[in-house]
Amino acid sequence: MKKILIILFLILFCSSNSFAGVKIGKGEVVMSESTIDWFIKYIRGKKNMKPMAFILSSNGDWSTYWYCPEGSCRAANFMPTIRKCEEESGSTCGLFARRYTVIWKNDFKPKKANIKSKWSDQEIKDKLKEWGFYGVPKRSTSKVEDTKPKITKKKKEEAKKQTKTYETKGERSIALSWEGYDELIAGTVKFNEKNYKGTLNLPLPNNDGNCSGSYTLQTNGKGTWQIACTNDMGAAGTLKWKKGGSVTGLGRDHNDRKVKFTVSSKS
Repeated sequence: MKKILIILFLILFCSSNSFAGVKIGKGEVVMSESTIDWFIKYIRGKKNMKPMAFILSSNGDWSTYWYCPEGSCRAANFMPTIRKCEEESGSTCGLFARRYTVIWKNDFKPKKANIKSKWSDQEIKDKLKEWGFYGVPKRSTSKVEDTKPKITKKKKEEAKKQTKTYETKGERSIALSWEGYDELIAGTVKFNEKNYKGTLNLPLPNNDGNCSGSYTLQTNGKGTWQIACTNDMGAAGTLKWKKGGSVTGLGRDHNDRKVKFTVSSKS
């Protein structure tokens, strides 16, 4: 009887500690469209593999997730992935969801914030919007705004200057090496960029599917990218914008296989 109790204790201990010491995200965060798609894929699961953990950056652009191997959730160390997220996104990162429960702390999410895998995409988006993680960011009601600051003419002029935005879109050649594919993937990538944040679309060869995602650039020419594909593949990583206009990227997919690419400069 004692042996049985010890075994049960160890099972419960290992199960409860699979998230022990993990950095849980907190604060206001609005997920990008590609991150929302990434999260929905995570909630849906894959064959016999069920959702385990979803990691998110505080700017809402960088994310990745873990599945329970063969439906059995065991202890895992997420901190290296969280540190990698912070290095590549340039912002703080943390655990957003544990299995089907959103645990990121903000002022709008209820204590029990569970997502059901049978919900439609729109139902999941509506629930995340209700909790302040999607769409127009909500403002905390904990701060009472009794007075409204006066807007001077100078401030109005500054506001007008800030409304100027950078925007570009087009199509360029890309050469992509994805571990698992025998040959180099050559094709074109379409992009639509605004204020150094953009979306991209890339068809895979042999009618193997289509990949779409997003990227974010920083003033130093570095940035991050992530894509999700229709064949249940996906990858994320870092990129570097070179002086001539070409772009190089490096990252890994969900199966930890290396992905690297080069996008040509403007023709």
